[in-house]
Amino acid sequence: MAKIVHKGMWIDIKSLNPDDKKNFLTSLVFGFIASILWGMHLSHIGFLGNEPITDSWISETGLLFIRILMIVFFLIGAYFYKKFYSAQDDFYKSYHNFTFAGGAYGFLVFGSILTVLAPYFNYQPTFYEFFLAFAAGTGFGGYYFYKKYIAE
Repeated sequence: MAKIVHKGMWIDIKSLNPDDKKNFLTSLVFGFIASILWGMHLSHIGFLGNEPITDSWISETGLLFIRILMIVFFLIGAYFYKKFYSAQDDFYKSYHNFTFAGGAYGFLVFGSILTVLAPYFNYQPTFYEFFLAFAAGTGFGGYYFYKKYIAE
């Protein structure tokens, strides 16, 4: 079973059995490759108020291919993470639920603050800013779980 380390921010890969290790690392690799492709997509649509790239070495057809691959790789990564998650004990599943509940709170709290302050800065938040709010919340959720159940 997965051992939670680094104050709730990671799991110890050495603590996994070979099947779980394979599924977890496969999900990370596909997620990482999809994230690189996502970055290429973001650079072409603009991110955090930045202007999109208009002069690029990637054609529209190439960009479409990159976006399709990004989605496929994220789905493959999610499939292998689901296989990993299903094999874990209730303690890890509680950790997982805490982190995602923290993400939901981050989305609501940070996202609400962002939308309230946006008119004062003449800024229109997009999906990606709210995703960052979700990501910050998952970090807080993992840390809270660690402090409450592990660090005693």
